[in-house]
Amino acid sequence: MVNDLAENGAKEKRPHGYQRGSKLLLGTILLGLLANECFVDQAFGISVPLFVLAFYGVFFWNLGSTACVQKNFAGGLMIPILLLTLTYVLFSNEVFQVLNVLAISTLIVMQTTLSAKRARADWYAPSFVIDVLIGFIYRPFAFLAVPFKIAAEQIGRRTAGGKNKTLTNVFIGIVLTFPLVVIILMLLSSADERFNYYLGAFPHWLAGFNLDTLMPRLIFISAVALFSFSYIWSLMMKPKQPARYTDSTEQTTFAGCMDATVVTTILSIINAIYVFFTLIQFSYLFGSFSLGLPQQFTYAEYARRGFFELVLVTLINFTLLLVLLHLTKQSSGRVNRAIQILESLLVCCTMVMLVSAFIRMYLYEQMYGFTYLRVLTHAFMILLFVLFLVTLFRIWKKGIKLFKYYLLAGITAFVVINYANIDVLIARWNIDRYNQTGKIDVAYLATLSHDATPYLVQLLKTKDDSVRKVAENQLFGQKQMLNKPQAWQSFNLSNLRAKQLLNQEHLQRNQLDPSLSHEIYDD
Repeated sequence: MVNDLAENGAKEKRPHGYQRGSKLLLGTILLGLLANECFVDQAFGISVPLFVLAFYGVFFWNLGSTACVQKNFAGGLMIPILLLTLTYVLFSNEVFQVLNVLAISTLIVMQTTLSAKRARADWYAPSFVIDVLIGFIYRPFAFLAVPFKIAAEQIGRRTAGGKNKTLTNVFIGIVLTFPLVVIILMLLSSADERFNYYLGAFPHWLAGFNLDTLMPRLIFISAVALFSFSYIWSLMMKPKQPARYTDSTEQTTFAGCMDATVVTTILSIINAIYVFFTLIQFSYLFGSFSLGLPQQFTYAEYARRGFFELVLVTLINFTLLLVLLHLTKQSSGRVNRAIQILESLLVCCTMVMLVSAFIRMYLYEQMYGFTYLRVLTHAFMILLFVLFLVTLFRIWKKGIKLFKYYLLAGITAFVVINYANIDVLIARWNIDRYNQTGKIDVAYLATLSHDATPYLVQLLKTKDDSVRKVAENQLFGQKQMLNKPQAWQSFNLSNLRAKQLLNQEHLQRNQLDPSLSHEIYDD
């Protein structure tokens, strides 16, 4: 398939293709310049949605009617892309700022591939992953030489014949030599002080060139322009005969290769173990002690001894279900119904395990506080619970495309967790816990994003002097940092709100009492 794409790109009619390429080359050069202005030596902020908007401007400008936003999955992907890019303006969570780079890139590859009608598989087919990988691994690199060919052809056209040919050639030589001359002068001036002294007689702008900053910027601009050009150019190429991946070709080798009797035996043995385990869970999780602890167990012991094992077993069951749903051979009505019942029982037992793991983590958090990892673990378990519900529905309704609903659930969950603002939840829950137990780790709360600043400000009113002093010190440091000048590219509403709030407070640095315990990290 990759070879087909390359061949089709090579067979594009040169005059027409290179004319289109000139427009694309101009657009991607401007995109590279914008990326340099937005991202080099700048923190993420409003620059992210601006750059994504500019990328789509270049994309639609060059593909024209070939790529249009319709009321389908490709058009629908614009919603999570927009929402995730806006998080760089609305929130200041550094963890999600990193994760969202990968998420937005993946969604853009999916959306542009589908919008340009270059996908070899339906978006709800597992083989669509191959199209996404091609978008990352192949498309940005496949046509890196094309911009240079376009530039050479354009220069050739303008210099072919005419009385000004010699003058034009001289001008081209000067233009091509200028960057090299600048680099050589900077290197020589760094190597010899005497030469640098004489060079200082030239205009200040020439002496002001700094190789340490200029070269990385030129490389960055060139990389963004070339990779963007290659990616969009590959989507502009019309495949001669697009090969389609179909479910039938994927299923001919392995689908239905496991005998129903074997599957029934596997499920019966596993379910017998899980039913016994589930009954034990019900006996004390949902029964007599009502979220209390089994005798002779501490919170930490109880939560940590079983949590990771339960999550691992859940993932094993999830994988087992997917394998059995795909590989089980169709048999008589009674046998099929028995398998459906056993698979449903496996799902139900696994969901009980998920609830058990969820409660164990909740007990642990009540004892030691809330952190990113613990809250994200809760979110992951909720997502798994939803996926098991979808799987249960698939067991009884064969026509359901699991990958389709898994993908939709995953994208939705990721956007929701971004907008749930985990920093605020962690700060609020830990302060609520502090009001109940008197235990808090202010230093940890200070590592959260500025979304949590309003909750830290609440600690300034606490009666505990040690907590108040630590909170004031942390907020004093935040105030100093936020009041430093920031470029427009890094504009962020969360930072602005925190700055305005802290400027209303009269903060000072205090001598700390080192005896304040950091309960949140205890085991």
